[in-house]
Amino acid sequence: MKSILGGIAALAIASTAHAAAPALAGHWVGTYGVGNDFNFLRPHFGADGKATVDMPAFEKKGVPLGAVAQQGSHVRFDLPGPDGVLKFDGKLQGELLSGKVSLNGKDGRFAFRRTLADDPARHQPLLGAYEFPGKRVVVLSEWGDFPQMFYSDMRSGRYASMFAESANVYYAGAGNLNPAVRETTMRFEGNKVVWQQAGKKETGRRLQFRSEEVTFRNGDVTLSGTLVLPEGKGPFPAIVLTQMSSPAPRGAYALQAYYFAAHGMAALMYDKRGVGKSSGEFNKATMEQLADDAIAGIELLGKRSDIKADAIGTWGHSQGGWLAPLAAIRSQKVAFVIAQAASAVPPAEQEVYRIENTLRAQGFSEEDVKAGTAYQEKLMRWVTSRGANRAELLAAARAGETARWASQVEIVPDTLKEKPSDTSTAFYSYDPLPDLKRLTAPVVYILGEKDAFVPVHKSATLFQQTLDASGHKDHQVWMLPRAAHGLWETDVDGGSAYINSTHWAREHYPRMTQWLRERGFITH
Repeated sequence: MKSILGGIAALAIASTAHAAAPALAGHWVGTYGVGNDFNFLRPHFGADGKATVDMPAFEKKGVPLGAVAQQGSHVRFDLPGPDGVLKFDGKLQGELLSGKVSLNGKDGRFAFRRTLADDPARHQPLLGAYEFPGKRVVVLSEWGDFPQMFYSDMRSGRYASMFAESANVYYAGAGNLNPAVRETTMRFEGNKVVWQQAGKKETGRRLQFRSEEVTFRNGDVTLSGTLVLPEGKGPFPAIVLTQMSSPAPRGAYALQAYYFAAHGMAALMYDKRGVGKSSGEFNKATMEQLADDAIAGIELLGKRSDIKADAIGTWGHSQGGWLAPLAAIRSQKVAFVIAQAASAVPPAEQEVYRIENTLRAQGFSEEDVKAGTAYQEKLMRWVTSRGANRAELLAAARAGETARWASQVEIVPDTLKEKPSDTSTAFYSYDPLPDLKRLTAPVVYILGEKDAFVPVHKSATLFQQTLDASGHKDHQVWMLPRAAHGLWETDVDGGSAYINSTHWAREHYPRMTQWLRERGFITH
């Protein structure tokens, strides 16, 4: 997404609210779009005329809005930024504020819907899984990068963020983070939820999971996590959820934990080392050390009487798609592996692919795409060759520091050290295929056709060839149509497409459920 932040100065705020005007004061959520600039915002208008906006995608809160004015139902305000001033001019109609937005002579549209103040403490007690007639399961969890509640219908794949109307009523829009068209309402009543969508009303019961706080150790590192146990007495099959490359805490994996628990499997989600309550530093750890963290979790589960020690699997997404199989290879106690959005090429090659696709998705010219990609190749060569091409990299950095594409890559300074750290070289040079030859547990690789971060078609071929050549007995490689790196449906993976997205890849969860059922890990 195009940034509209940087050097924002607080402006004098004027208000001309009419005595009989509709009430603007309060909290709002919604989106705006001007050209390729499309973002999700949380504006806050005070009764005193002062206003601010939160911008979750940029991890910004309390950014001042300027020139706030209301005359009757007509509302205007500005959001200054480095690329100019976004000017909002709209109409307040009940719970919807919408109209025109302009930036540097270009016009677009915005729409915000009224909500309560953002308060994770309000929605976190509601998180979990709810079962509706026909055994349809809907999971309520949080986005990993900021505490935004969203629902996922595990049968249809439909999902959307949810916003509070009152303490026990939430709503969702027709687009994930775009509530302009209100589509879904949920009313929470004790351990039940009344769901209204498309003129249909259903009541679901909350599945009574049990959650235990657990700790386990890998050498001098202590990992802290939550074990989610399904309804019933057990013993249960179980799964350890390995992490992506981001420093998101364990709650980022609650969707998966609740999904597995809804199907009778215990799930262990834990804070990555150096995150939340876990000690250590993930950015100094090797792949093997991160995989051994997961193995420590497997060992913990294997000692419990309520867990089937011979039915513990691993799951991982993105970087976790390397860690889940690696943990299975290193422990030999893993019963199955699910690896999502995994790359079969080293991280250095994957990063070059990612930059090329990111530049193209954001509308850069092919000349810029080529130049930015060439620079990224030089940067990755410096890392993997232990600094052999430092002079060439520095020359490329100086030549490209003012280019449009420079904001999308890491332009190294003239003070660049002679050699990268051993940890960086080891990470970016990591090749998952030699290890994969030693995997014996059943494995499914789940890839998205539209993934802009991983060369999925090349990876699918390499995973299949490697496992076939090693004589592996039970492996599958799926290519989900129209699926992004995050396995949500899209035609373009990147930019702001996720804001208006509506579904996880529709085959994903039903097909994964069937794969587990066929191998006896799901029995209902």
